[in-house]
Amino acid sequence: MKRVLAVVLIAALTTLMVGIDRTTWAGQLADQKKSDQQRAAVVKALREMDRGTTARVERKNGEKFDVVIQEITADTITVLRQDRTQVSSETIAISEIAKIKKTSVKKMGTASKILIGTAIGLGLLVAVAVGTCSASAAPSESAASEATR
Repeated sequence: MKRVLAVVLIAALTTLMVGIDRTTWAGQLADQKKSDQQRAAVVKALREMDRGTTARVERKNGEKFDVVIQEITADTITVLRQDRTQVSSETIAISEIAKIKKTSVKKMGTASKILIGTAIGLGLLVAVAVGTCSASAAPSESAASEATR
């Protein structure tokens, strides 16, 4: 019985001394610093990139893949990514990225080169479609002058 009382007394005194709600000893500050350093490294790498840049992305879960950057915002990047035969657009949070770096077109594989070609082709298709729509939407001057007569 004396042992049980001694263990309960030690546990009670330790709880009072350390405190139940005290979480500063849990080491969360170190995790936050590491996360901030990782984010700063990714943001620094993204400053050197712009739309159309081919990059190699490594997520925090270890997944690595090649992408073509479409848009960079403060918290996310939008990329074109090839999954076997399909090219899809994906938005990735910067907090999910462990590393990102530019890749050289000369050192890339065939799949990555196809991805770049597809991205360029889609961009040209959109540019032609927008140009055609804007040209057909604007009334010609001769039609406008005939309407006023």
